[in-house]
Amino acid sequence: MTSHIDTQIIDAIVELLDMDDGSSITPDTRIEDDLGLDSGLLLELFMALEERLPALEIDPSELRPEQFSTVQSLSALIASFMKEDVPA
Repeated sequence: MTSHIDTQIIDAIVELLDMDDGSSITPDTRIEDDLGLDSGLLLELFMALEERLPALEIDPSELRPEQFSTVQSLSALIASFMKEDVPA
C-alpha cells in the first residue's frame, strides 16, 4: 500500500520532471541514477514537498545523500521530518 508521503513524493517528482504519470516510479526507484535528479532538482523536490506537506520541516543540516537514494528511503526521511502525524 502506498502511503500519503509516498504519493506526495511521486506526484512531486512527476510534476518536477514533467512526466506523464508516476506508474514507473516504485519504492526501489533510485532518485539520482534512475530519475536523474541532481542537487538542484533535489532542492526543488524538497521545496515542493514542503509545500505539499504542511507539517514537513526539513532541516538542511541533517540531510545526507545516502539517506534518500531511493524513493523508499526518501519517504522514510520525509516521515522523520514531519512535525505531526500524517495519514498512512
